Amino acid sequence: MTISDFFQQRAGTWASQRTSHHLIIKKSESGKSEIKVEFLESDTPEVAALCKEYDFDPSQAICGAKVTWDGSMEWDQQSEKHQGSTILVAIAEGEDIQSGKLLRQQGYAEKTPVVGRYVMGVDGVLSLITEYGTLYSEEKLWFPRPNVCMRAGITIGMSNVASYCTELRKPAA
Repeated sequence: MTISDFFQQRAGTWASQRTSHHLIIKKSESGKSEIKVEFLESDTPEVAALCKEYDFDPSQAICGAKVTWDGSMEWDQQSEKHQGSTILVAIAEGEDIQSGKLLRQQGYAEKTPVVGRYVMGVDGVLSLITEYGTLYSEEKLWFPRPNVCMRAGITIGMSNVASYCTELRKPAA
């Protein structure tokens, strides 16, 4: 499976159940969200714009994805929602498209653009690694079934959190 295959399989609307383990305070919380993923071909305007923002030639882009989320966590206040969207663009390093840079319009926790790395394993597991400031984040995504996506991650920095998500693809409307 290539990064492009993975992003194409990820396209759709997903119901996500998340458990986050806050390692410093030794407590867990659950949450749920709806995640929408739109596959972006390498020649779309959104992909080209993000490449230019990071000073990459848009012809280096393999593909991209627009990700939108809307969710809540157990400890949230009544009116607090976790909503947002971002564009992701995969840039290969040399001839090997199985690993490279991952341009992100904005992070989930940080609202700033960031360049991370991706590694597409021979087992079909996609690893996303992001480091900025004092934050290190690594997330693994895989499909045990075509309509089921699993995500496991760890974030080390201001707050140390391990998380696990099970996501089920919603039927197309």
